[in-house]
Amino acid sequence: MGKEKAPKGGLVANEYDLLKAFDTEIFYLTIAGFYPKKTPKYKYLYILAAIFNFSLEYLQFIAMATLVYQNFSDVSKVSEALLFCMTQFAFLNKLNNFIINKSNWLLLEEMLENPVFRNVISDEELIVTLYISGGKRIAKIYRVLCVLVVVFYALFPFMDNRDETQHKFPLPAWFPFNPNEYYYEVFSAEILSIAIGAWINSNIDILTIMAIILGTAQFEVLKRRIKMILKPAIDGIPVGEDIVQDRVKKCIIHYNDLLCYVSQIEKTYSKGIFIQFLSSVIVICLTGFQILMISFNSMQFVLLIIYFSCMMLQIIMYCWYGHMIVESILRSSYSYFAVLQRIYSKGQIQ
Repeated sequence: MGKEKAPKGGLVANEYDLLKAFDTEIFYLTIAGFYPKKTPKYKYLYILAAIFNFSLEYLQFIAMATLVYQNFSDVSKVSEALLFCMTQFAFLNKLNNFIINKSNWLLLEEMLENPVFRNVISDEELIVTLYISGGKRIAKIYRVLCVLVVVFYALFPFMDNRDETQHKFPLPAWFPFNPNEYYYEVFSAEILSIAIGAWINSNIDILTIMAIILGTAQFEVLKRRIKMILKPAIDGIPVGEDIVQDRVKKCIIHYNDLLCYVSQIEKTYSKGIFIQFLSSVIVICLTGFQILMISFNSMQFVLLIIYFSCMMLQIIMYCWYGHMIVESILRSSYSYFAVLQRIYSKGQIQ
């Protein structure tokens, strides 16, 4: 962060790099080949990585969807396959949405470079830092659950009992060959698909959530600035009319820029989030159904509990932070009108 000139009132503003909130997600999505870099250094390697990851995830989805279609009358098989198939369906929709709207994300990056958002005094910097820290803590928990899901998908076929004539695979899927003849190859491919899907999916989720968190933090900063409109620079000396007008104008600009930012988030991610909620309802129900069907002593039961927790946290993050930003918008609006009423009552703005 670099120092800026002191604004009116003698407070020194710092330049806060808001894009650092996404450092981890940008790095991982770049390696996966899906982050829209403006000038990629290793362009063709990123393209190859994207093609490989995209193809592997779609092949896994097609194999499971085919099994569901072929065994539609078998409730047990369908529920087990559909459980992960719907998760994959939501993930692929979010991934497609992210790729299609990559120009919108780059526009979000440009918006976060806006000096109105970046230039903050120490108290405002603390607000932004606290919101980002809270988001990163939730992101760590979410990542840990995703890692545990992948680990237990790899463990339960070996640790649960299996009959001697047929191998057990992490995911039920259709293959145009006998998968038992290539057990370890198929097993490795399925685990790789689960791991890559969890890795990319979690980073898209966290990227979206962090964008919402930054919007919430900025509305809280704006609310503080609105409350400071009538505060004098020196105690005991009333603030001048020209300073009040300047502060009001800056708050209006900040508010309008924030509304544009929130609108851009909605435009970029709303379709993917809608599919995620729709699919999650089905996945949570199917997970509960599977939990009731299998033995409590099995490793798969532990897997389903962790999987259920992961899906619930995913939905909770979107609901919680979505609610927070709406609440922050309303609080900022109420604060603005309350202060404006006081200003007009004192005759400081005609």
